[in-house]
Amino acid sequence: MKRKRNIFLYAILTLLLVSIVLSVTVSAQLVLVNMKVKIVEVEKNSNRLQVRVHEGGNKDVQYVEIDNNTRFSHNMQSISHSGAWRSFHEDMMIRVKGGYTMGGHVKAKQIYW
Repeated sequence: MKRKRNIFLYAILTLLLVSIVLSVTVSAQLVLVNMKVKIVEVEKNSNRLQVRVHEGGNKDVQYVEIDNNTRFSHNMQSISHSGAWRSFHEDMMIRVKGGYTMGGHVKAKQIYW
């Protein structure tokens, strides 16, 4: 009888732990990115940049997502979000640090030029 009770408590505890783990939002980045890119199009309304990787032979367009946690700098001087958006233009070379999202886009942690 005591053994059945222990198994039952173990099962309840396991289900509780599994439900807690499954309810946690996952926002991990699979692959870290540090690349030099050329801006193809600035999409301020979508909070992203269309870029083309400069250091490789790949000519595909990549999206760089920008959020409130993204830091910007120019010549080692910190720049505000509004100042960065005013500075971005087509054919501008920037360096992006961040990581790939599950959707295949790059989520920028830092952008500098």
